Amino acid sequence: SEAEVLKVVRDFNANPNVHGILVQLPLPRHIDEQTVLSAISVEKDVDGFHPLNIGRLCMKGREPLFVPCTPLGCMELLERCGIQIKGKRA
Repeated sequence: SEAEVLKVVRDFNANPNVHGILVQLPLPRHIDEQTVLSAISVEKDVDGFHPLNIGRLCMKGREPLFVPCTPLGCMELLERCGIQIKGKRA
């Protein structure tokens, strides 16, 4: 249930041995994605979905606490493979 997921998120937020929380999306229809994502502490939001992380990611000269892992991983793969993306169109 949504209440059970939120309890796990709260427990992870409070646990000093947990350094990051990643929620696998999409969630089942009966669980509100925004409610669950909003419950994650900004300091443990490894997806970078928290509004403060998104805002800092978009602001020039500001570093988010976490950069979303999937796009960062894609960029790392492209760099390691020597694939230039400058000037490319999606």
